[in-house]
Amino acid sequence: MSEHPPRGYGLATGIFVVVAGMVGAGILTSSGYTLRETGNPLGLLLLWGVGGLMALCGAWCIVEMATAFPRVGGDYVFAREAYGPVAGLVVGWLSFLIGFAAPTAVVSRLAANYATKPFQSDFQAMVPDFLAANLEPALATVIIAFITWGHCLGQRQSAWVQTATTVAKIGVLLAMAFAALASPQADWAHFSASHWPGRGEWATWAVGLIYVGYAYAGWNSAGYLAGEIRDPGRLLPLSTLGGCALVTGLYLLLNLAYIVALDPESMRQRPIEEVGPVADLAMRQLFGARVANLLSVVLGAGLVASVSSYLLAGSRLPVAMARDGFLPRNIGTLHPTRHTPRVALAIQGTLAVALCWSGTFLQILDYTSVGLTVISALVVCSIFPLRRRPESAHAVKCPWHPLPALTFLGLSIWTIAFGLMDREKFLPTVLSLVTVMAVVIMGGFFYRVRRSRFS
Repeated sequence: MSEHPPRGYGLATGIFVVVAGMVGAGILTSSGYTLRETGNPLGLLLLWGVGGLMALCGAWCIVEMATAFPRVGGDYVFAREAYGPVAGLVVGWLSFLIGFAAPTAVVSRLAANYATKPFQSDFQAMVPDFLAANLEPALATVIIAFITWGHCLGQRQSAWVQTATTVAKIGVLLAMAFAALASPQADWAHFSASHWPGRGEWATWAVGLIYVGYAYAGWNSAGYLAGEIRDPGRLLPLSTLGGCALVTGLYLLLNLAYIVALDPESMRQRPIEEVGPVADLAMRQLFGARVANLLSVVLGAGLVASVSSYLLAGSRLPVAMARDGFLPRNIGTLHPTRHTPRVALAIQGTLAVALCWSGTFLQILDYTSVGLTVISALVVCSIFPLRRRPESAHAVKCPWHPLPALTFLGLSIWTIAFGLMDREKFLPTVLSLVTVMAVVIMGGFFYRVRRSRFS
């Protein structure tokens, strides 16, 4: 069987992987929570601008590391090369679970929620109680299984699936944003509620940045395809930075649409469970239930692109780890003619399905958001030792180093610290940190056992 996949992906696939990986559950949920807690429209836009800056800082670090080590595995490869095999093992396990399998579950649950929202009352009357109560995770399971099968068919089919679903989703979101801004119902007077955050609001903004950071997560996706993309020294920077810039612009545009559609004061009066599907709320306010129902179904279908991106990029991580002996070797093998990691894809899909049934959407989102912040900070730190390696001599250099890395790390520490101080987010924050510590302990133990057996 082939051990090294051909470099069959071009610039378009690289950009679509980054864009699709970033544009998912976050932009369709996070703004509702922040607007409810603060009632500050301009502050909301500034928060998403800071999130975009944070993503670009991390992306520049990834570009330098990926062009120095253009191999399959992304974050795992960078941590392994920077700090040794134990660090690579820990980051690899964490990234696969919290960075890919969990977000696959989150976005597939949201896709199912949006797609079925207009028909929920009909379904509840037609199907058995168990299925009616679990319609969202059941449909999410079908989505994950279908996309996993599509990526197993081959690189050409995989690229086609990613391109088609991403173009459709971005087109829908752009149309929704422009229609909202042009609507006669759009109320620009909502900006009058903007204000400088009071002393008690900074904790809310820090927690909001955790959600925004999750919405931008995926800026490192092209790094996982570094071993399969043509001319990585040229195409990886264009894919990663170009994708980040496009998503930042799209996010600001969508948040502007939310602001002109939703009265900040009325949002503050809504129960928290109502503000999550903020895109649906905005469309209902501007265009009524009929149009909102249609857009809800279309958005649910468009979110399939993010499921596709997480499966495409995430399945490359266990391939690299298996070849280093940290997972069973058959996980790292590719199909002899299709050149796809079918075993790794099946494992990721199975984990994502299990997580779909593990709790509510908000519980999974909180847990995943904090964990991703921790993992991303650990990986960005890798740029400091890797800069001294000979392989970095010909890499695309991150400008103004170390400012981008320090900016990313500073914002990450700020959000995690306030997450621990927030009463509602304390438990998922602690659970994520406990998961990280448990994997660190398990990784060290696993490596010592493995080394003793083969020494």
